[in-house]
Amino acid sequence: MKSKFLLYAALLALAGCQTPEPQSVADSQRPPSSAVRREHVDALQGTIKSGNFVKAEISSVVLLNAEKQIYAYCTRTTERSNPNWSYIGLSLQHDLIVDLKKNDYRCHDKRLRYYDFPELRNMKY
Repeated sequence: MKSKFLLYAALLALAGCQTPEPQSVADSQRPPSSAVRREHVDALQGTIKSGNFVKAEISSVVLLNAEKQIYAYCTRTTERSNPNWSYIGLSLQHDLIVDLKKNDYRCHDKRLRYYDFPELRNMKY
């Protein structure tokens, strides 16, 4: 559990500049699976107090790189202390997180669909 959190923290530090995603990426959207939802909640378990999120949403999963089989999705949340959306973008390869960015520009793409994420909102500490 701690290793996942440390991985996330390290990946946050590696955030870089990128260009907008092509239409083909937006066209590859599919709803997040229950496994993706569960893995995300499991990774945050014990790092965020329960009831901290007022709103929580998870985006569609998109194919970023077909050749390398890299997928991505975003979460957006509001907290009691901050009513503005906070975004986190994650990239996956072979079901492992290979990149994580706080306030990832891709998460703001108007073409990206978001879904209610009660599993995160109701997460137990």
